[in-house]
Amino acid sequence: MADRSPRRRSQASFYAAALLWLPAGVLASAVIRFGPTSAAPGEGAMAALMAVPSLIVAAVCGLPLALACRRLGRLGHPRLAWIAGVVLGVATVAASLPVGLFGPPGIAIVAVVLSLPVWIAVFWLGRRARENSDAASPPLDGPDRHP
Repeated sequence: MADRSPRRRSQASFYAAALLWLPAGVLASAVIRFGPTSAAPGEGAMAALMAVPSLIVAAVCGLPLALACRRLGRLGHPRLAWIAGVVLGVATVAASLPVGLFGPPGIAIVAVVLSLPVWIAVFWLGRRARENSDAASPPLDGPDRHP
C-alpha cells in the first residue's frame, strides 16, 4: 500500500470531519435528549434505519460551514475560524433538531443560513486582503499609474 502525502491525508481528514460533524451532533443531541429508550429491542434499530436518509442530508448540509471556516483559516484567521465553527456548529445542531421535522429542506436551509456570517466574513476579509496587496504592489509605469 502506497503512503499518501501528508497534504492528501489532511484533505481526507478535513472532508471526513466536514461531512460527519453535523450528523454526529444531531445523533449526540438526540441521545442526550431522549436517553436510552425503554422501547422494544427492535424499535431502536428501526428508528436508526429510518434516520439514515436525514443523516445523509445532514452530512451534506454540514459542508458550507466547514468550507467557510477552512477558507477563513487560510485567510490568516485560524482562531476566528475555530470560534465561528464551534459557535455556529452548535447553533446549527440545535436548530436542525426542530427544523428537521420539516425534512431535509429545513435542515439545508438552516445550515446555509447559519453559515452565512462566516461566508460574509470570508468575502470581506478576502477583499480587504486583495486591496492591501494591490496597494502594496509597485506601479507599472510610473509613480502614479496602477493597474
